[in-house]
Order: sequence, then structure tokens, then C-alpha cells
Amino acid sequence: MSTRVRSTRDRLIRNEPFETFHRPQRSRPARVLGLLIRLRAELFLLAVVLTCWFWLVDRMPAWAAGMIFGGVALAVLLWPGSRRYVTRRGWAVMTRHRLRTTFVERRVMNYSGNVPLLLWSRPSVVGEQVLVVLRAGIDAHDLELAASFIAVSCLASDVRITPHRRLSAFVLVEVIRRDPLTGPAVVSPLTRVAPAFHGAGHA
Repeated sequence: MSTRVRSTRDRLIRNEPFETFHRPQRSRPARVLGLLIRLRAELFLLAVVLTCWFWLVDRMPAWAAGMIFGGVALAVLLWPGSRRYVTRRGWAVMTRHRLRTTFVERRVMNYSGNVPLLLWSRPSVVGEQVLVVLRAGIDAHDLELAASFIAVSCLASDVRITPHRRLSAFVLVEVIRRDPLTGPAVVSPLTRVAPAFHGAGHA
């Protein structure tokens, strides 16, 4: 290889822009606290189940307590109203976890390595809605670029990203799973919250 060709290649390599991404090392207590916050729904359910179990076992034989637990679980699964409630709440919790995983995998984070905060996730008429708080260095466009990946990760048909009309740090991520015209309408507690995000554009 000639000296001229080598020097041209070296100059191109030196001039090629690149970025090294360093994720900061967080302390173990911070990681544990973050994990507990993310698993708050599962931990609350586990605490309720264990509390009820020990309360029943303290007052009756274990087999009787087991039959009560089994009967309650069977009734929840057989009654359509409770089954829909549990299913949709389960999808909402799963969506929140899958959304954070997508943020990490698609690098929807600032240069400090912080992903957006997920305040809550609730069932909606068409799927789930997640209220996201953007950290400094992230805007709604970053979420819009990852919308198709969020839909794949959440096993959804589509995703809409809607920033708040006045507070741009708050973004509503709407996971679309079904057409409300094909089934009965479902009243969601978000009907009081979502209007503040409408009119600001969609992904």
C-alpha cells in the first residue's frame, strides 16, 4: 500500500465522527429501589395474597384456606367482568415493563443514560395508555422514532405518541390493540386525563 493511499485512509478515519456511549454505574441501593418501583404492582399483589393467606391459615386449616383461595380464583376467572378487569390490568402492567425495555434497547435516553419515567399505565378503550415523563435531553420526537419498536415489543397493532398541550415533558403513549367499534365500549379512568393530551398531534 502506497504512502499516499495510507495517509488518505488515515485522514478519513480521523475525520469520521463517532460517539462513545457510556452508561453510568449506579449504586446498588439505587438499582434495588428502581426495581422495587417497577415491580410495585406485583409486590402489592403478592403482599395482599400472603396477608390473606396467613390470616386464613391462622383461623382455619390450611386445606380450607386453600379451597377458599381456589374458589375465589375460579370465580374471578369465570365471571366475565372480573376476568376482563384482571386481563386488562395485567396487559397494562406488562405494557409498562415492555415500554421500559424498549427504551433501553432503542437507547431512548439522555447522555447520562437515564430513560424516561413511567408514572402509570392504565387500560383504555383500545388498549393501554402510559403516562411518560421525559427527562432533560429527551423530547417527544425520540419516542416517535421508536413508536414502531414499541408496538412490536408490546404485541400491539399501533402506538400513538401524544405530548401534553402545555407541558411538553409529559407524553401519553397509547398502545393500540383493538378497534373499539368491533366490541363494547369500555369506560376507562383515563377519560378524565387523556383530553389534556389531545390536539397536540400524533406519531
